[in-house]
Amino acid sequence: MIRRTHIPAIVVVLFGGCGVRPTIEPDAGDEQKPRGFVQLIEFHDDIQGVRNWAHELELRGMKSLINVQTAILEACPEDIRWLADHGHEIMGLFGGGPVWDVPYEEQREGMREARNAVEAVTGKPMRVFSSGYFAYDENTLRAADELGVEYILARGTSDVEALIYEPDEYNCKIISVSNVTFADMGRGSLCDYSLYARGATAAEFGDVLDETLEKYPKRLMVVSHAYLGGMKADWWAPYEKLLDSGAVEWVATFDEWVKPENGANIRVPMSMVPDNREVQYTTPTPAVPLEELEDVDEMYNPCAAP
Repeated sequence: MIRRTHIPAIVVVLFGGCGVRPTIEPDAGDEQKPRGFVQLIEFHDDIQGVRNWAHELELRGMKSLINVQTAILEACPEDIRWLADHGHEIMGLFGGGPVWDVPYEEQREGMREARNAVEAVTGKPMRVFSSGYFAYDENTLRAADELGVEYILARGTSDVEALIYEPDEYNCKIISVSNVTFADMGRGSLCDYSLYARGATAAEFGDVLDETLEKYPKRLMVVSHAYLGGMKADWWAPYEKLLDSGAVEWVATFDEWVKPENGANIRVPMSMVPDNREVQYTTPTPAVPLEELEDVDEMYNPCAAP
């Protein structure tokens, strides 16, 4: 197959509440397999969902990017250390919610606390950072440069295509995650909870995953709130189907996934990086409450292995 070169095009994008900012839109991909990676998010002290995901990923020779709160690092240090030692990337989370327009000093202190908590457990540098709703602003980038953080997460800016922006003014890179629209609830991450909170059923989430693949993104990030996708049978099923479909080239490690050959890494001035602050589902409206969803069968816990 002859594959087209992906040449970014300059366009103007309007994001709700953010004004107009010129940005770069990658050329649509040809029919090659997306380079995929999994991000796990956990807010609960019981991290069995993360263990379940780790079990399934390890069976497939895959790793993940794991987003955990400081309280979980304190409650489950052995599990988190095992995951880090086996190649999963542990990222820090700002404990005060979204950081949009939060003062620099507050962001720096929150990032420093997250870094110290991650590194105390893993013994490895904290390389990736996030806040609520994958929010960030230039204060986040300033703090990341000061503290030596390599990547921050951002809300999606190019539909299902995951992009990595490299602002000229900063060393820190911005990972713009895959993004989808559902019903009248606007856009959100390609994530079980994001769709669940907007009233999607697990079957509809599966349809969204299928539709995502039909767009042939070059780089893809699939996100799971592990207490949902890793614990509830109906929500795990679409992920299991996707993992085993053969339609995605699952990149084994985070370091491999961020390489330019696996997607668009775009070096531009900060003024050219899009800023997506659209969040229309702050109050979840699930079709089925979490407590009414059936759990998956008990899985082997790889984190307990010698």
